Amino acid sequence: MFNVSNHLAKIKSATNVSEKHGKERIPAISIGLFLVGSGALLDQFDTMLRTTLYRKPMPSPGALPLETEELNEVRFPFMRNLAWSQKYAGYQLRIRIGATGKDDVLLSECTLKDIHFVTQEGGNVGVQFKVSAHPLNEIDHGRIAQRLQQEVFIDLIPPEKAPSLFDEEESDEDGDPFAGSDLATDDTRIDA
Repeated sequence: MFNVSNHLAKIKSATNVSEKHGKERIPAISIGLFLVGSGALLDQFDTMLRTTLYRKPMPSPGALPLETEELNEVRFPFMRNLAWSQKYAGYQLRIRIGATGKDDVLLSECTLKDIHFVTQEGGNVGVQFKVSAHPLNEIDHGRIAQRLQQEVFIDLIPPEKAPSLFDEEESDEDGDPFAGSDLATDDTRIDA
């Protein structure tokens, strides 16, 4: 899943939203972020994405072949701003403000949506996305809005893996699952 740690990002937009939860209105914010990173960021969305959008550098006619295994040439230079329509819920976003960390804004249960990729020569990729969140208070809301069109360092932490039906359950009991019953195979068997 998509995640970054202490990564530079630009706050492109900060839109106030009033969400209706039952009869109650809850203040929220939609934050548009843009960051640039290595093409390896694409692997967090799908492992085939980077090899689809980038290739090894092609030598110019008459030039010697390049000795590199890096995928750093844009395969389709006229195809820009590629949309990724999947939404991701349960993220945690930390916007780092100041050197001490006491003014940082921490947003939980965020939703990522409207994801777009901008391929760049050299193997880098721009990732633009929106984060829907509920700030804890007006102060955090204002700290985000004050940094509109500015670069900040962010941490984007994905949710813990949701357990599936096929995950193995860890049992505290190392012994017989029927211990203490008449089906027990050890010395705890109850004889009737």
